[in-house]
Amino acid sequence: MREPDSDDFPPAGACAAHAPVRLNAVAVTNGFLPRPLGADFAWADFSCGNGENAAVIAAAYPQARCFAAGGPGSRGRALAEAAGLANLEWLSGAVAEIAEAALLPLDFAVFDGGLAGLATAERESTLARIARAVKPGGILLLGYHALPGFAAMMPLRDVLNSVTARRSGSPTARLRAALDWLAQADRAEEGFFADHAALRRRVRAYAEIAEETAAAELFSPTLTPFHFAQVNASMAAEGFTFAGNAAMRLNMLDLALPAAVRPLVKRARSRIEFETLRDALSGPAYRRDVYVRGAPVDGEAAFWAQHDALLVGLAVGDGDGGDGCGVDAEAFPFPLLREALAAGPCRVGGIPGLIPEIARDAVRVGLAAGMLIPFARAEAEPAAPQGDALRVPLALNRALLSDAFAHPAPTPLVSPVAGCALPVTAETALALAAIAETGCGFAEAEAAVIARLLAAANGRGGSAAGRAAIAALARKGLSGLTPQRLAAWARLGIVSG
Repeated sequence: MREPDSDDFPPAGACAAHAPVRLNAVAVTNGFLPRPLGADFAWADFSCGNGENAAVIAAAYPQARCFAAGGPGSRGRALAEAAGLANLEWLSGAVAEIAEAALLPLDFAVFDGGLAGLATAERESTLARIARAVKPGGILLLGYHALPGFAAMMPLRDVLNSVTARRSGSPTARLRAALDWLAQADRAEEGFFADHAALRRRVRAYAEIAEETAAAELFSPTLTPFHFAQVNASMAAEGFTFAGNAAMRLNMLDLALPAAVRPLVKRARSRIEFETLRDALSGPAYRRDVYVRGAPVDGEAAFWAQHDALLVGLAVGDGDGGDGCGVDAEAFPFPLLREALAAGPCRVGGIPGLIPEIARDAVRVGLAAGMLIPFARAEAEPAAPQGDALRVPLALNRALLSDAFAHPAPTPLVSPVAGCALPVTAETALALAAIAETGCGFAEAEAAVIARLLAAANGRGGSAAGRAAIAALARKGLSGLTPQRLAAWARLGIVSG
């Protein structure tokens, strides 16, 4: 799963950056101790939205106690019930008012998207409540609308509120009216829009994100963006230290900024000053910051000891394998690194074929570029699924796939080995759902997928053109279920056979 950039939006579903293994990786690669992932660690999402993300984490870590608050969680509740997740608890009411006894001391906490929408007094009390819940050494991800990047959105929000204030009908109708006006203004390429290229990119993205996310950003009366320094000062007052960005490439100067402007941040005298200068140059509209309740490790030897113990492997989800960001995946030593990790994840300090110093640098760049991901645990490689034996062992994945025909969309599939959900295209999810649902073999898979798609189409695929389109969709989905992909998924616990 591609890691979030600073210009992303609050998540509407599963978000790999929220996974304990990812938060540990950010902490370790920036000089802090990881949290143990053994029995009874605790994780909470304080801005859970539809709850899907909380269900994903609970399924990936059955040994954990998970909590979800700050949102209705309707989808996550339904998934949790279907999957029988006994380790996920839903907390109602305002986050600031959660009783002390309702939460375990937390190893990990996520508050991604809820901060900017709170009024000042509630914001302060909410941050204080979350801070109290986190253990010493615990890790917190904090996502918020950021300045200076979001500054241009503020007057535009005022315009949209005026334009749509008298709009009758549902909130959805109001949102669509706003998006229609924005699209026309964007196409006109005049005035305010012509002067703000980043604003235009964000406006175009509204058509691709969840409606509730767009509506909150455009119409929330209390939405307040923040400078990094403001948030960092608030967190420091609560005993937290900034560890780094959830998007790991932003923690490396050579990947975070174009070469032409890097000299302008090299004068920074601290990490806090570096972040402030980088924001001024790159203008993020949204940040995901990782904080640790405590101090970094002491000394270089302690840093590398933790770094060498990090378990990493090749990224295998649809869309994984690198997000560009200027890294040549064929340059030394990345081909050797891929070869060394082809059989499965490995500790950084034990990667075969590379001397430790080269392995360390290659892993840091590989994680930042999305070629590698951290793993929660290593497992012996089982036999690859064959013939009629393909199954989806995790109940939550079966529940996620059951929605594939009613709501075709990219689907997150949980890997307890990777410790997060990996993205699968809508077409591949449809094919896997049909095979798992019918229990057919691969020889009959295309016919099974076509039959299932026709049933879901409610007769709309009856024409010759409709049947041809459905057959093409089935073949496209099945093309994603290669023997290599299925073998990798078997190692990750996504399929079995």
